[in-house]
Amino acid sequence: MIFENYFIKGIIIGIIFGIPAGVVGVLTIKRSITYGAKAGFISGIGCSIADLIYSCVSIFSITLISDFLLKYQNIINSIGGTFVILMGIGIMRKKQDIVYEKATTAKIISFFTSSFLITITNPATILSFLLAFSIFNVKDIDSGFQGIELAVGIFGGSCVWWILITIFVQTFRKCITESLSKNF
Repeated sequence: MIFENYFIKGIIIGIIFGIPAGVVGVLTIKRSITYGAKAGFISGIGCSIADLIYSCVSIFSITLISDFLLKYQNIINSIGGTFVILMGIGIMRKKQDIVYEKATTAKIISFFTSSFLITITNPATILSFLLAFSIFNVKDIDSGFQGIELAVGIFGGSCVWWILITIFVQTFRKCITESLSKNF
Protein backbone atom coordinates (compact mmCIF):
# COMPACT_ATOMS: atom_id res chain seq x y z
CA MET A 1 0.00 0.00 0.00
CA ILE A 2 1.29 3.47 -0.93
CA PHE A 3 0.67 4.94 2.53
CA GLU A 4 2.90 2.31 4.12
CA ASN A 5 5.92 3.97 2.51
CA TYR A 6 7.62 6.29 5.02
CA PHE A 7 8.91 8.59 2.26
CA ILE A 8 5.38 9.14 0.88
CA LYS A 9 4.03 9.69 4.41
CA GLY A 10 6.83 12.18 4.96
CA ILE A 11 6.00 14.12 1.81
CA ILE A 12 2.34 14.35 2.81
CA ILE A 13 3.24 15.46 6.36
CA GLY A 14 5.71 18.03 4.95
CA ILE A 15 3.11 19.52 2.63
CA ILE A 16 0.50 19.63 5.40
CA PHE A 17 2.99 21.39 7.72
CA GLY A 18 3.71 23.97 5.04
CA ILE A 19 0.09 24.87 4.35
CA PRO A 20 -0.68 27.01 7.42
CA ALA A 21 0.00 30.62 6.42
CA GLY A 22 1.80 31.79 9.51
CA VAL A 23 4.50 34.40 9.85
CA VAL A 24 6.92 32.54 7.57
CA GLY A 25 4.21 32.10 4.94
CA VAL A 26 3.48 35.83 4.93
CA LEU A 27 7.20 36.67 4.81
CA THR A 28 7.69 34.22 1.94
CA ILE A 29 4.88 35.79 -0.07
CA LYS A 30 6.11 39.34 0.64
CA ARG A 31 9.69 38.45 -0.27
CA SER A 32 8.54 36.67 -3.43
CA ILE A 33 6.66 39.79 -4.51
CA THR A 34 9.45 42.20 -3.64
CA TYR A 35 12.60 40.20 -4.43
CA GLY A 36 11.45 37.35 -6.66
CA ALA A 37 10.87 33.62 -6.45
CA LYS A 38 14.40 32.76 -5.33
CA ALA A 39 14.16 35.03 -2.28
CA GLY A 40 10.74 33.65 -1.37
CA PHE A 41 11.84 30.06 -1.83
CA ILE A 42 14.96 30.55 0.32
CA SER A 43 12.74 32.03 3.06
CA GLY A 44 10.61 28.89 2.94
CA ILE A 45 13.68 26.65 3.01
CA GLY A 46 14.72 28.25 6.32
CA CYS A 47 11.42 27.02 7.72
CA SER A 48 11.88 23.61 6.08
CA ILE A 49 15.31 23.13 7.69
CA ALA A 50 13.87 23.93 11.12
CA ASP A 51 11.03 21.46 10.46
CA LEU A 52 13.62 18.87 9.41
CA ILE A 53 15.46 19.31 12.71
CA TYR A 54 12.26 18.97 14.72
CA SER A 55 11.12 15.97 12.70
CA CYS A 56 14.46 14.24 13.35
CA VAL A 57 14.10 14.96 17.06
CA SER A 58 10.62 13.40 16.93
CA ILE A 59 11.56 10.45 14.71
CA PHE A 60 14.72 9.44 16.47
CA SER A 61 13.34 10.18 19.95
CA ILE A 62 16.17 12.44 20.95
CA THR A 63 14.71 12.89 24.40
CA LEU A 64 17.47 15.14 25.69
CA ILE A 65 16.66 17.76 23.06
CA SER A 66 12.89 17.34 23.22
CA ASP A 67 12.94 17.49 27.04
CA PHE A 68 15.03 20.68 26.91
CA LEU A 69 12.70 22.26 24.35
CA LEU A 70 9.60 21.38 26.35
CA LYS A 71 11.16 22.45 29.67
CA TYR A 72 12.17 25.88 28.34
CA GLN A 73 9.24 26.24 25.95
CA ASN A 74 8.04 29.51 27.48
CA ILE A 75 11.46 31.15 27.28
CA ILE A 76 12.02 29.93 23.72
CA ASN A 77 8.51 31.10 22.71
CA SER A 78 9.20 34.50 24.28
CA ILE A 79 12.44 34.86 22.31
CA GLY A 80 10.66 33.83 19.10
CA GLY A 81 7.73 36.16 19.79
CA THR A 82 10.07 39.07 20.48
CA PHE A 83 11.90 38.33 17.23
CA VAL A 84 8.62 38.35 15.28
CA ILE A 85 7.49 41.60 16.95
CA LEU A 86 10.79 43.32 16.16
CA MET A 87 10.57 42.15 12.54
CA GLY A 88 6.98 43.45 12.36
CA ILE A 89 7.99 46.85 13.75
CA GLY A 90 10.82 47.01 11.22
CA ILE A 91 8.41 46.20 8.38
CA MET A 92 5.87 48.78 9.57
CA ARG A 93 8.51 51.51 9.82
CA LYS A 94 9.64 50.96 6.23
CA LYS A 95 7.82 52.65 3.41
CA GLN A 96 5.90 49.80 1.80
CA ASP A 97 6.17 50.66 -1.86
CA ILE A 98 5.60 47.63 -4.02
CA VAL A 99 8.82 47.69 -5.97
CA TYR A 100 10.68 44.76 -7.40
CA GLU A 101 14.24 44.74 -6.05
CA LYS A 102 17.23 42.55 -6.68
CA ALA A 103 18.06 40.54 -3.57
CA THR A 104 21.71 40.62 -2.60
CA THR A 105 23.44 37.53 -1.24
CA ALA A 106 23.38 39.09 2.23
CA LYS A 107 19.61 39.61 1.98
CA ILE A 108 19.07 36.02 0.81
CA ILE A 109 21.08 34.76 3.80
CA SER A 110 19.08 37.00 6.15
CA PHE A 111 15.82 35.72 4.63
CA PHE A 112 16.87 32.11 5.28
CA THR A 113 18.10 32.91 8.79
CA SER A 114 15.02 34.84 9.89
CA SER A 115 12.64 32.13 8.63
CA PHE A 116 14.73 29.46 10.32
CA LEU A 117 14.80 31.36 13.63
CA ILE A 118 11.07 32.04 13.59
CA THR A 119 10.34 28.34 13.06
CA ILE A 120 12.98 26.89 15.37
CA THR A 121 11.84 29.09 18.27
CA ASN A 122 8.47 27.36 18.22
CA PRO A 123 9.01 24.18 20.25
CA ALA A 124 5.34 23.29 19.92
CA THR A 125 6.32 22.10 16.44
CA ILE A 126 7.76 18.92 17.94
CA LEU A 127 4.37 18.14 19.47
CA SER A 128 2.75 18.78 16.09
CA PHE A 129 5.04 16.24 14.50
CA LEU A 130 4.15 13.69 17.16
CA LEU A 131 0.47 14.34 16.42
CA ALA A 132 1.04 14.01 12.66
CA PHE A 133 2.92 10.76 13.21
CA SER A 134 -0.01 9.32 15.14
CA ILE A 135 -2.51 10.46 12.49
CA PHE A 136 -0.43 8.87 9.72
CA ASN A 137 0.22 5.78 11.81
CA VAL A 138 3.98 6.28 11.92
CA LYS A 139 5.11 4.01 14.68
CA ASP A 140 7.74 1.46 15.45
CA ILE A 141 10.28 2.65 12.92
CA ASP A 142 12.33 -0.50 12.56
CA SER A 143 15.48 0.96 11.10
CA GLY A 144 17.45 4.15 10.78
CA PHE A 145 16.75 3.98 7.04
CA GLN A 146 12.99 4.25 7.63
CA GLY A 147 13.56 7.24 9.90
CA ILE A 148 15.78 8.93 7.33
CA GLU A 149 13.23 8.12 4.62
CA LEU A 150 10.50 9.82 6.69
CA ALA A 151 12.64 12.87 7.52
CA VAL A 152 13.71 13.34 3.88
CA GLY A 153 10.07 12.99 2.82
CA ILE A 154 9.00 15.67 5.32
CA PHE A 155 11.72 18.01 4.08
CA GLY A 156 10.81 17.28 0.45
CA GLY A 157 7.10 17.86 1.06
CA SER A 158 7.83 21.13 2.81
CA CYS A 159 10.02 22.23 -0.12
CA VAL A 160 7.24 21.31 -2.56
CA TRP A 161 4.91 23.62 -0.65
CA TRP A 162 7.36 26.54 -0.81
CA ILE A 163 7.94 25.95 -4.52
CA LEU A 164 4.18 26.03 -5.15
CA ILE A 165 3.78 29.24 -3.14
CA THR A 166 6.60 31.04 -4.93
CA ILE A 167 5.39 29.89 -8.37
CA PHE A 168 1.86 31.05 -7.53
CA VAL A 169 3.08 34.44 -6.32
CA GLN A 170 5.32 34.92 -9.35
CA THR A 171 2.52 33.90 -11.71
CA PHE A 172 0.06 36.33 -10.18
CA ARG A 173 2.56 38.97 -9.02
CA LYS A 174 1.27 41.66 -11.36
CA CYS A 175 -2.35 41.08 -10.28
CA ILE A 176 -1.36 41.04 -6.60
CA THR A 177 0.69 44.23 -6.75
CA GLU A 178 -1.95 46.10 -8.80
CA SER A 179 -4.63 45.05 -6.33
CA LEU A 180 -2.51 46.12 -3.35
CA SER A 181 -1.66 49.43 -5.00
CA LYS A 182 -5.36 50.21 -5.48
CA ASN A 183 -6.27 49.31 -1.89
CA PHE A 184 -3.43 51.10 -0.12
